[in-house]
Amino acid sequence: MPPLGLLKSRTGLRVALLNLSGVGAGYFHLRSWVFFGINLAVTVGLLVTAALMGAADDLLVWVPVLLGWILVTVVHGLFAGRRHDRRLMARGEEPTATGKPVVLAACLVVVMALSLVGVWQTGEWRLRVADAEHAKGDCDTAIDTYEQVEGGFQLSMSPSLMNRARAGAEACEILSRAQSDVANEAYDHALESYTDYFAHAGARWEDTDGSIAEIHFDYAAQLAADADESYSGTVTDEVSEAFRKAQETYAFIADDFADTPSAAQVPDALVELYDLATGDYQAENWCSAFDQIGMFDDLAWDAAPDIAERIEEERPDAALNCGWAQVDSGDLDDADATVEFLEASYPDYEADDVEKLTKHIGAGRIEQQMDLKTIFGESSIEDMSPYSTGNGDKVVIEFTNNSPEEMHFMFVGPDAVHGEEFTEACEGCEVYSSPPTGNSCFDEGEVMKVELDPGEYRLMITSTESGFGKPLHGTKKLKAGETYKSCYYKMENS
Repeated sequence: MPPLGLLKSRTGLRVALLNLSGVGAGYFHLRSWVFFGINLAVTVGLLVTAALMGAADDLLVWVPVLLGWILVTVVHGLFAGRRHDRRLMARGEEPTATGKPVVLAACLVVVMALSLVGVWQTGEWRLRVADAEHAKGDCDTAIDTYEQVEGGFQLSMSPSLMNRARAGAEACEILSRAQSDVANEAYDHALESYTDYFAHAGARWEDTDGSIAEIHFDYAAQLAADADESYSGTVTDEVSEAFRKAQETYAFIADDFADTPSAAQVPDALVELYDLATGDYQAENWCSAFDQIGMFDDLAWDAAPDIAERIEEERPDAALNCGWAQVDSGDLDDADATVEFLEASYPDYEADDVEKLTKHIGAGRIEQQMDLKTIFGESSIEDMSPYSTGNGDKVVIEFTNNSPEEMHFMFVGPDAVHGEEFTEACEGCEVYSSPPTGNSCFDEGEVMKVELDPGEYRLMITSTESGFGKPLHGTKKLKAGETYKSCYYKMENS
């Protein structure tokens, strides 16, 4: 064959340019049907494979593969075109040179480029359709469309398109889950899902009608109802946490969703919450009411200032009444703690009543000691007669401690007046084997003298070392002007 340079072949150049189309147009120009069929089949196969394998996600793989294949057809087209020209020249014919193939090649390249752009823009349009459905909250439709974009537009060669479609689908899945949680009244899970949703880059839906505030509102109401159902007379950590969280949720709505219909309902809801949580106050179950009101310590009531005023009034009232209930039930340590709370937190609240409560606590402790010392029996003090009577306004009690042990005198009288006196042991005194005669009992020992206002008293005289003895004990009505004198001594086996 006649010599002909590779780039000197006009037909070769035209075939190479036509093969840039990727569909074997150069082979079609040569009427080389076998190569045209092979080129077309391989190109279609590569495009289908690229679409199925996710070309847009692996541009570094598929762009070189597709460009490499086109380059192969271009180079092969140069050789095929030169071979065609050589055959013509061998027959003595001159290869024709027209500009039509070049124009056709340019048109085909433009068509292929426009096809890819068309695929890309169609994908963008479908993505906008999905985003619009997403923004309306119709996630079933939106997710289907997102999946169509991800699966059907890989040949757009746009990673951005794929990423946005996936992000939109993921966000819509979260939104759909949140909507399902609301429908199932699982408001805590719904709020978590909405938080995740709004933090997602693919979020498109916006709360324009106060839906999120309404969910918070329903969640707070649910918390309060659950806490009330769990309450069985004792404020547990679980109950306290639920009521506090309900209050904080209402306050959050008032602060962060101030322009929503739910925010307008918050003041009334807070009043209902407080009434529900402190129901024992109305029922006058004072100690549990005190604990109930205490659940709301340190919480802000800006949305319902009347509740803050009620707490300031009702909590010390509940505490004071609780203190009296504790005294009545003998829970004196708890009563002391209640007094300490009132003195520390409400020093100006009913100071006279608090002092009176303190007095009754002291009287209660004296009576508890008396009860303890009479477990193993007692000797009656009620038969004790006055030594003398007079015109004074006091009652005088004198006891001589004629025992080798310290004497302990206790009394509780009208209005919880109470006290105790200790008299030193008589060092020279002994334990009697039989009761002393005459006034010999008064000859030795320290004398205790106590002056009391008239009234009915519970009295006890015992020894501080008497673990199993029988103290002198009883209730006696003491009259003004009376003087009582007696002697305290110890008997063997007593």
